[in-house]
Amino acid sequence: MPQKRHSAELVRVLLAEDNPGDVLLVREALKLQPFQSELTVQPDGERMLGFIDQIEAGQQPCPDIILLDLNLPRRTGEILLERIRQSKPCLKVPIVIVTSSGSPRDREIAERLGANRYFQKPSDYEKFMHLGSVIRELLQ
Repeated sequence: MPQKRHSAELVRVLLAEDNPGDVLLVREALKLQPFQSELTVQPDGERMLGFIDQIEAGQQPCPDIILLDLNLPRRTGEILLERIRQSKPCLKVPIVIVTSSGSPRDREIAERLGANRYFQKPSDYEKFMHLGSVIRELLQ
């Protein structure tokens, strides 16, 4: 379980997301939280895999939380989730699936592969901002 955080600490957030509009919404949701955050975005699955390799090689710090879209180009979120959960440095990092899919199959896969939460992207701005409180909850 992650350590409890103080609002002055910087929270490192790693986001795998190919939709610029959704990246913007995630940034907005993070701004509404009582902590400072640093958002690193990987726009496709291949780049995300490369970033995980860099973390394992000690070239990048392990994030405090990972937000992962399931529907990414070049590698699926399912493959990434499985890979992250095999990574020693990232083994205990909370992972939130942030996806437009409401499929029961996708939810089951996410749970089975070790995601901590499943956040279905709503079309409503206010509901999307709830993602920030999901992140805050997982970091406490």
